[in-house]
Amino acid sequence: MPTFADLIQQGTSHAWLFIPSAILLGALHGLEPGHSKTMMAAFIIAIRGTIAQAVMLGLAATLSHTAIVWGIALGGMYLWRGLDVETLEPYLQLVSAVVIIGIALWMLRRTWKERQEAKAEGHHHHYHDHSEAELRRIDTGHGTVTLQIFEAGVPPRWRFASEMGAHWEAADVAVETERPDGRRQAFTFSDKGGYLESNEVIAEPH
Repeated sequence: MPTFADLIQQGTSHAWLFIPSAILLGALHGLEPGHSKTMMAAFIIAIRGTIAQAVMLGLAATLSHTAIVWGIALGGMYLWRGLDVETLEPYLQLVSAVVIIGIALWMLRRTWKERQEAKAEGHHHHYHDHSEAELRRIDTGHGTVTLQIFEAGVPPRWRFASEMGAHWEAADVAVETERPDGRRQAFTFSDKGGYLESNEVIAEPH
């Protein structure tokens, strides 16, 4: 019985195998390590992305990866036929390493800068509100958020905001308080543009 490789090499007599085998091999290739899957998964988690956003990201990665592979293949067939690949490979690896390290340093610098800006903004906000005792920072695993009681000229309500720019849907946030006597109060939120605010007023005393 001929092997799969022999069937493919027989040409057009087994052309029907080309497309399904290409799809199967491409799917298996996509499951291999790399392809920035970890980075894409971290991005979707960080922005609390929806299923539709995850699908769009996967499609964009697929199309871009396919286009790059076709570009390299066509370039190798028609533009770079006279190049010695073995001689050129170490230099390409060096360039790739420099690009990856550069992106990593840029991401570290951007993260550090955003943290510094968030701290500066937080200190400025606390100076005017004098409400440090009523503000809590919470590490959700999807970024740090602040939860604060706001009552400047209005009934006290919770205000919820992200310090790292991640977008939180109002429907995804809920707060429940418990008094020393066991009484509980649940709060839902509405988007106020830049922060979320509880629909319910916080019962006194708070």
